[in-house]
Amino acid sequence: MKTIKSTMNPPRFSYAFPQKLEDIAFFDIETTGLSPKASSLYLIGGMHYDNSTGRWQIIQWFADDYHSEKELLQSFLAFLDGFQYLYHFNGKTFDIPYILQKCQRHAITPSPHNKMILEDQEDTLSIDLLKHIRRLRGALQLERCNQTALEQWLGCQREDPFSGGDLIPVYSEYMQQRLLAPEKAEALEKVLLLHNHNDMEMMLAVSSILSYENFFMHPERLFPLPYAMEPAGTGMLPQTAEIKEIRLSHQGDRLAITFETDFSVPKKICLSAAYPETAMTPEDGTGDSPHLPSAELKLEEKNCTLTIPLYQGTLKFFYASPKDYCYLPKEDMAVHKSIAEFVEKEYRQKATASTCYARTEGIFLPRLAPYARKKKGEVPKELPHFFLTYKDRLSFCQLPKDFEQNLPFWHNYLSKELRSFL
Repeated sequence: MKTIKSTMNPPRFSYAFPQKLEDIAFFDIETTGLSPKASSLYLIGGMHYDNSTGRWQIIQWFADDYHSEKELLQSFLAFLDGFQYLYHFNGKTFDIPYILQKCQRHAITPSPHNKMILEDQEDTLSIDLLKHIRRLRGALQLERCNQTALEQWLGCQREDPFSGGDLIPVYSEYMQQRLLAPEKAEALEKVLLLHNHNDMEMMLAVSSILSYENFFMHPERLFPLPYAMEPAGTGMLPQTAEIKEIRLSHQGDRLAITFETDFSVPKKICLSAAYPETAMTPEDGTGDSPHLPSAELKLEEKNCTLTIPLYQGTLKFFYASPKDYCYLPKEDMAVHKSIAEFVEKEYRQKATASTCYARTEGIFLPRLAPYARKKKGEVPKELPHFFLTYKDRLSFCQLPKDFEQNLPFWHNYLSKELRSFL
């Protein structure tokens, strides 16, 4: 077995890992086939961050004969014992099961520490980049999610032109030429090592795509509690970012909301999202149904801008318990029974779900997520919803009078709206 150590070039794209860099390891394997029973493991690459140099280091364990497989496994496991988290690409589907089956074949028992990492299914210790990026496929409009496609999406260029499958006959030829033509074998070895080196180098670049999870999957964590109504939880991504300034600008009947994060996204993206349709009809007596243009989201480096339409007029807030209210047709509003007692019977009637409302005039922001009414007795833990009609899945929240300085309102609103672009 050969052990090759090298220092990686500074990554083109940075990612704010939620863990300490010195606690993180990456790995990638090269094999002569997909089945552990019918193929050999000939190369394991490990990558870690060296605090003393401020650079990422790569270690490769290479089988230069047919008897090194066990030594490769033991060397990798000794390496992994020094780290708390393991990043990989599709490792839970291929690399890790392959490693574990090979350990069984060679009667190698991973340490309790390594076993906990390698058998982790919660993405807390063993983090599969592919699994996370697949969740972002729609939002990022990714045609494919294999590593090569992601590298191309980022605009990365790698040195080696081969796939792992292309290198299977290369390794076979290397083994044949070791004694017959050492110089040729050395050249083939460089090809094999370069591919694995590039895989890990690009894996670090691909990690930067996880930055988009901050916006689409866990936007509440962009804002410090208690502004966001939902707790940050214990998931892996991301760390809380203190958004302390939000800039607002009017563009006719649209509002642009801009804030800056303490991390960057690797590539500028512009997305749009349509609002749910309203069920309002001309028979409602409230005029034509409003047409809301789509919401637009732009992410570029550290800047996020959400542009949304504004609705100015009168909307309805529906009370949760119609049986406790009476509807006053003349005033077009519902009041509690305790107040309705003072109204003559001919001017009041039992409220129904669709007439149990208060009318509110103001400026409103539409909500992207289709509204689903709460179950009986369930207390909503978010901004109040206003509607054009009871049947609508299109809801609005009211813009507060102090909206220009009201950070808690914007933090709460944004933590809900950004999810709808996923």
